[in-house]
Amino acid sequence: MTDEPAVVDAIEKTMELAATPERVWDALTDPAEVAAWFPDRVDGLEPAADGGGWLVWNEHGRYAIRTEAFEPRTRLVWRWARDSETPLGEGPTTTVEWRLEPNGRGGTTLRLREEGFLTDHARRQNVAGWEKELGELVAYLEG
Repeated sequence: MTDEPAVVDAIEKTMELAATPERVWDALTDPAEVAAWFPDRVDGLEPAADGGGWLVWNEHGRYAIRTEAFEPRTRLVWRWARDSETPLGEGPTTTVEWRLEPNGRGGTTLRLREEGFLTDHARRQNVAGWEKELGELVAYLEG
């Protein structure tokens, strides 16, 4: 018998976007652009490899984030805290991977995968969150 928590299924989303991979990449990595569609603001976000910072939602709090892979215009991976005001390494985290591919029509196929959930409740919260946030990304890119 182990005291290790069970890891539950990852969240996976695939979207077709009209924007080019370069444009989508900027929306995912430029702190000002990230703040325009994802959190209410970013604090000290450095998206390059091993960069970190905080994503801040007025109604949810401040969440630590660190970039773990940074492959321009193709792949971005970050780790973020599950609990607000909790530095990485001091609580549970999940990993979010973004993959961008040209779709042959001038746009981008975006694949998102978030893994590392310790409970079904945590996963369900983020499923609902990604529905909202990805909708905001689409609206931002179309605006």
